[in-house]
Amino acid sequence: MKFIELKNDLSKKIRPAYLISGNDRFLCYSALSQIKKALKIEYPQMNEVILSGETTSVEEIARSASVFPFMDTYRLVQVNDFSSKTKSKKADDELIAYLKNPMNESVIVFFSLDDSDALKPYMQFLTEINCDKLDPDTIVRILTRKLADEKIQMSQAALLKLVMFSSCDMARINSELEKLAIYKAGEEISEKDVEDLVEEDREYQVFQLSEFIAKKDKKHALDLLDVLGAGRSGFSIIAPLYNNFRRALFVCINRDKTDDELANLLGVKNTYAIKMTRSQVAFYTPRKLKSIIDMLYEVDKNIKTGKIKEDIAIKTVVLGILKIRG
Repeated sequence: MKFIELKNDLSKKIRPAYLISGNDRFLCYSALSQIKKALKIEYPQMNEVILSGETTSVEEIARSASVFPFMDTYRLVQVNDFSSKTKSKKADDELIAYLKNPMNESVIVFFSLDDSDALKPYMQFLTEINCDKLDPDTIVRILTRKLADEKIQMSQAALLKLVMFSSCDMARINSELEKLAIYKAGEEISEKDVEDLVEEDREYQVFQLSEFIAKKDKKHALDLLDVLGAGRSGFSIIAPLYNNFRRALFVCINRDKTDDELANLLGVKNTYAIKMTRSQVAFYTPRKLKSIIDMLYEVDKNIKTGKIKEDIAIKTVVLGILKIRG
């Protein structure tokens, strides 16, 4: 289940075992908070147990979940970072036996921010909550309700710009939003406020550079390049550009596949990245994209072998891509 589906699901049913994981830490902790709120535990010192997945045994997890809650409706067993070290000491896995016939009064939450192969034997018994980054449109809808509740005025354009500048990272978005609200002190937050006060995420800057190049906007591409290159090595620009155009080539030669299929094949967790790539692909042929990738590879090699200076190489690359773009 996706993070945005959790609240509604909890209102209908409390499930015996959850797995919270994903690349947006803010959403992971928010999902955990929603589950705790739904359980309404009034005596956490008695009915909330937190176990380390690296040191506990699966027997301990199962037995802790087998205890009836004291003066509460539910008992919560939270297992952090379940790892391959958490193995059964017996031939029969006691945790699997428990999950096949769980107690109605206990809820196990595996809180694993990073994917863990150790959980594979138990996945069929767990309700997985996907806390990967949300797409910008979804985030804007969520934040629009939040802003209305908190009586903060902000245009939709400014809100979307904040989301993009923060690369859909909810922790950063909330932090920047708080800063903007304090700065404006009751006044409407504008696009200019976001531009002046929020630093663009590197991932978004590289995408924006690629957009300027795709649209043959040489002036803005070179201006942004100056910003990106300030105090940084050429590799920090060339490497993400190389990855961006490799992804674009893959999308270009697989136009018949859906965004979800492409994201799965590329190992990209946020399908919005695929949608953004499609917008660039429209300006190129597969042959042109292959030429750009080959050029980036050669420039990278020439920098490493000292044949060209980094600052010169970066501008050469952008001008070269613009020339291939035609």
